[in-house]
Amino acid sequence: MSFDLNAISTALNEPNRTASGVDFSGRSLKLDNEKDAQPIVNAINACPDLQYLTLTGNTLGVEAAQAIAKALTQHPELKTARFSDMFTGRMKTEIPPALSALGDGMIEAGARLSTLDLSDNAFGPVGVEGLAKLLQSDVCSQLQELRLNNNGLGITGGRLLAKALSAKPRCLRVFVAGRNRLENEGAKALAGVFKSMGSLEEISMPQNGIYHVGVAALADALRRNPRLARLNLNDNTVGPRGAAALAAALPRLKNLKSINFGDCLLKSSGARALAQGLKDNSVLLESVDLSHNEIGREACMELVDALTAPPGSARRLARVVLAGNSLGGAANKTTMKSKLGASAELSDGEGSEDEYVSGSDDDDEESDLENSEDSATEDAQHFETSVDAETTLEETDIVREVETDVGKFLREPTLDNLAKLGPNAADVIDVHLQATRDPDSRTQALVEALCCVSGLSAESAAAADSACRLFHTLVARARQQWPLANALLRALQLIKSENKDYKVRWRISSCYLVLANQIDEPYFPSALRDTLKFFISSKMATLPVDVRAVVEKHPNLYT
Repeated sequence: MSFDLNAISTALNEPNRTASGVDFSGRSLKLDNEKDAQPIVNAINACPDLQYLTLTGNTLGVEAAQAIAKALTQHPELKTARFSDMFTGRMKTEIPPALSALGDGMIEAGARLSTLDLSDNAFGPVGVEGLAKLLQSDVCSQLQELRLNNNGLGITGGRLLAKALSAKPRCLRVFVAGRNRLENEGAKALAGVFKSMGSLEEISMPQNGIYHVGVAALADALRRNPRLARLNLNDNTVGPRGAAALAAALPRLKNLKSINFGDCLLKSSGARALAQGLKDNSVLLESVDLSHNEIGREACMELVDALTAPPGSARRLARVVLAGNSLGGAANKTTMKSKLGASAELSDGEGSEDEYVSGSDDDDEESDLENSEDSATEDAQHFETSVDAETTLEETDIVREVETDVGKFLREPTLDNLAKLGPNAADVIDVHLQATRDPDSRTQALVEALCCVSGLSAESAAAADSACRLFHTLVARARQQWPLANALLRALQLIKSENKDYKVRWRISSCYLVLANQIDEPYFPSALRDTLKFFISSKMATLPVDVRAVVEKHPNLYT
């Protein structure tokens, strides 16, 4: 391949030059290592003006990401990184170091991104930790579009994201974060960031479990973003109170062209609040989705009147969706259709034409759903349990475990209890857990057993030897790498356990000693090694003093 250097030089000096870059989207490539990534690396190296890199629809392991990152260090001109749907089939804990590597490559290059798309990667809060350095760096100082749709962020991820974005002033135009279960707390954290930006033109946060408290915080932030043109809060519980808060922000949103509040349980009172706000402030919307909101026929008509009151509405309105609400009889629908013209998308909700027009319709603020909203948390789970008079098989297994020498050791991991297991303690523990644990819980049980033994390794050579043997057994028996990595990260206190009853019964600093002796062994999976090193290095500053002292003496744990 040859390049015309004069043409390249001319193009680089033209601000409106045609965008060029590398696009490997949709190829379903499984890139585990440097060799797998070589075609992408070669393409990057061969591109003299890498303005965009698209890797959507492939799956990257840590080593492959590191190879691509190395190639990126030579391209400061990179503006657009499309990294959506890029980790299918990967362990959740593989993703942060892979993202961190790609970010480090762009940081080393001195790139200045304008667009970053990481949608459809289920990396959760830990993934944001892998992104934090990049988001806080100068690479994102000129970022205009950030797309994080369907990443499983949760409340914690929303807070971490807000913290990363607020580290330095940002001027985003587009923020997309749908299907992330941000809930009220995540929404409030991000609202604080939006308020400081003042530059947003599009906000899309559908399906996030946000109630009126979070919506009110967002509405307050919208006031500081007068250029906002598109707002999508579809399938959140905005409710009447949230609608009132949004209506109150309308005087500052004269550029608003599109709203999507479908499936937001606005009710008639919420619809009326919006209608009044639109009418009072002459907001000239072009696209409106208020479908499936349990809005009564009179309130629907008020919305139509508000949307069509300004002159030129027939030419301006492109789409008005009121489907799934009560629109009344044929005469009502005809009137609405005549006012809305071709933009109207009308169909009734379930039931009669009078549905949603009951006397309680205007008292939605006191509905049970909204009154109980604050009890909803990110990880809330509700179970109904009953106690059977007969002891179940599982309960019998638990009792039997505690009564055995292994069960006693796991409950009270002391040197005396370990000694009772004999010279082949590792094998005894393994056999016991294989016999009394179901397959899905064995990995977790083996990790906890390993830590119980490892915690004694500094006091006993026999314990250290048993711990090493258990590590071999653990890796060999793990059916999937993700549960193993997750269990180890919890046991080493590098991530929080989702189980509130999770108890650490072992000396963590000694566990790190054993890990330092095993992490570079040939049997140790490379992806697991990279994941553990990434989390240890990123958490170094917050590790307990005794643990940090051990880690600092063993650089192989974090470099």
